[in-house]
Amino acid sequence: MQRKRCNLRLLKIRKWESRSYPASPASGVVPRTRPTENLEAVTGAQPFHLLSRDHGAGFWVLSMRSSSKYIVPVLAFILALLMWGYCAHTRVLVGLRLNAGGFPERNFSDLFPRWLGTRALLLDGRDPYSPQVTKEIQRGYYGRPIDSHRESDPIDQQGFAYPLFVVFMLAPTIYLPFTVVKLLFTLILLACAVWTVLLWIQVIGLEDRRDNLLTCVLLTLAAIPYASGVQFQQLSVLVAFSLAAAMRALAAKKFALAGALLAIATVKPQLAIYFIGCLLLWSGWRWRSRKWLAISFFTVLTVLILASEVLLPDWPFEFLAGIPRYLRYTQATTGVHELFGFVGGTIVFVFLAALIALVSWRAKSDTVDSDDFRLAISSVLVFTCIVIPSLAPHNQVLLVPAYLLLAKERKRIWEGGRIARALWSGAWLTLIWSWMVGAMLATSLVLHRGGSRLWDLPLATNPLIPISVFAALTPLIFRQLSRAAYVMSDADRPVDGLTL
Repeated sequence: MQRKRCNLRLLKIRKWESRSYPASPASGVVPRTRPTENLEAVTGAQPFHLLSRDHGAGFWVLSMRSSSKYIVPVLAFILALLMWGYCAHTRVLVGLRLNAGGFPERNFSDLFPRWLGTRALLLDGRDPYSPQVTKEIQRGYYGRPIDSHRESDPIDQQGFAYPLFVVFMLAPTIYLPFTVVKLLFTLILLACAVWTVLLWIQVIGLEDRRDNLLTCVLLTLAAIPYASGVQFQQLSVLVAFSLAAAMRALAAKKFALAGALLAIATVKPQLAIYFIGCLLLWSGWRWRSRKWLAISFFTVLTVLILASEVLLPDWPFEFLAGIPRYLRYTQATTGVHELFGFVGGTIVFVFLAALIALVSWRAKSDTVDSDDFRLAISSVLVFTCIVIPSLAPHNQVLLVPAYLLLAKERKRIWEGGRIARALWSGAWLTLIWSWMVGAMLATSLVLHRGGSRLWDLPLATNPLIPISVFAALTPLIFRQLSRAAYVMSDADRPVDGLTL
């Protein structure tokens, strides 16, 4: 009985769907269609009252996906605000420590030593590397010169410590008060940070939807390297922008512009040297088509060095002589030596250097938009963060392309097995730790429940971040190397019964 009722209902439904409807005067005869078919053709969806349970679930999934386009950028914006508040309060805590150490009001900015040294050279003709100018920098930076006999005084002498041609970048600001220069460079570096992310998204080939772009920009600004780098007016942000712009110029086949941008990036040579070496190898391998990259780089760099030599003869020797002193008073060390000790760190360094050399060599003949070349440049920048003798967070502004590449290749890495998935997750967890703890501390500050003892906790994973990112890239690196080895072995096989 129940089966008959079901059959009758099914028969009624079929008759209802097969009915013809009166023709409209404009179109003539209307084909036999269901009343909802035109609606489906226009909107791509069925009316709500005709949705089945499965269709209803799909409807809610689609609505959740559309709402997530707005929720994720909003959450990223809130995170960026909290992390900027965290970094701002960190500056306040450092200022309180200096006040307790007997330091009066100060110009607490990483740009100040370079700006004052530029003024001393261009306005007074004095050597910015000299001890006299260094004491003036300390007086303006800390409030008084550092006394080496007082244990509570900072050990960072805040010398000029940059190649002399950085004065050409700061020359337009020497007649302005430093408060104006500080605000001006904050805005410039903020724009450079945003632009850097957009340029790397184009170079890496990540999907450039608006919500993706906004989320990537906000998450990058929420990272401690960029939040503190912009607030402290750190020129590492400008160097990262120059490298990203150089890569975008290479993708557009503007080799002369890319070489000039690489030369500008040498204002912080420790951040750019390995990246420039990789690109010079790439340029030299196909000299005829890529020669203008190397020619432009060496031409602009030579002009900068010679023009600086006119301003201060023999400045390269003073700059090089100050490097050991700078490394000594900053207690410089690399991340691998900090984690594995001197012997273990040296072994890891040699292994990573050999791996990077091999990856760069394999990518020397690839195009800029190839996966192997993107992997090579991202790995070189991560390697730079690992081996640079400094644990300062602002140096990790170079990790943006690596994280974008990990986001893009997440499916390939996830299909590589448990180890690959664990390494990929570890790279993101070390970054999420700083976001999570920093946001919690900033929130506790708003609620007036924060304690200064915990304020260094977000930096606990700082030495681990570059190493974990490189480890997450290793499945892609070994896949590239194994694929290259397979191609070479396949080329050595006999062809048509003949051994080549």
